Amino acid sequence: MLPYRSILFVCDANTCRSPMAEAMLKKMLAGFEEKAKEVKVCSAGIGSQARDNSAITFDVRFLLKADGIDVEDLRSKDLKRHKELLEEADLVLTMSQEQKRRVHLLPEADGKGIFTLKEFVGEAGDIADPFGRGDAAYIQCRDEIKMCLEKLIPRLLPNTSQ
Repeated sequence: MLPYRSILFVCDANTCRSPMAEAMLKKMLAGFEEKAKEVKVCSAGIGSQARDNSAITFDVRFLLKADGIDVEDLRSKDLKRHKELLEEADLVLTMSQEQKRRVHLLPEADGKGIFTLKEFVGEAGDIADPFGRGDAAYIQCRDEIKMCLEKLIPRLLPNTSQ
């Protein structure tokens, strides 16, 4: 039995970090045996700028496409309007301590495992928002998320081989 069947990534607007984590984890899980297909992965935004149905930023789409990941059809979701995502999640991973604090304020968060992504994999700090900070910031963000996801996989799929 898998310890987590539904993972929710959360950032501010759900147009950069959390959809990047969602898309990257889905691709990573696709390389594993059948059990990995049982893990549902989604993302949403908790910030005041979170809106439904916004496109993922061009920078994220471009960067992920270079890694063979297509997110053209992925659209943002406002967690405050889609609390069912939180209700369904076994594990909630935010990109910052502030987002973690805000998720905890929602009644649907009661009893949920809510951590920053870095915290959950034994790292310190937040994953900085790359929005408006140039290519290097997006690349650093992608690389940080990838490193964390590589550490996350064994916790999601114990005793599973690739």
